Amino acid sequence: MHWLTPYCAYNVLSRKRQSALRCAVRQDRPVPSFIQGEMWVSGGTVWSKEPPTGFQPEAAHQAMQLTGYYLFHALQA
Repeated sequence: MHWLTPYCAYNVLSRKRQSALRCAVRQDRPVPSFIQGEMWVSGGTVWSKEPPTGFQPEAAHQAMQLTGYYLFHALQA
């Protein structure tokens, strides 16, 4: 996976009423317009080389190319 580097960081936001639903956006990209108001909260930063459970780096990369964001469901460790 040539695109996975320690420099590939994503800002993660979680939906308040469905906290397992997450939206990841690469740090060098704008946050999508549907992320607004009080429906979403910051969930910190994740790195593609050490993703949290439920985050799939390859899917995130492909989603960023197509839509500019990556939606995923966080799994309990």
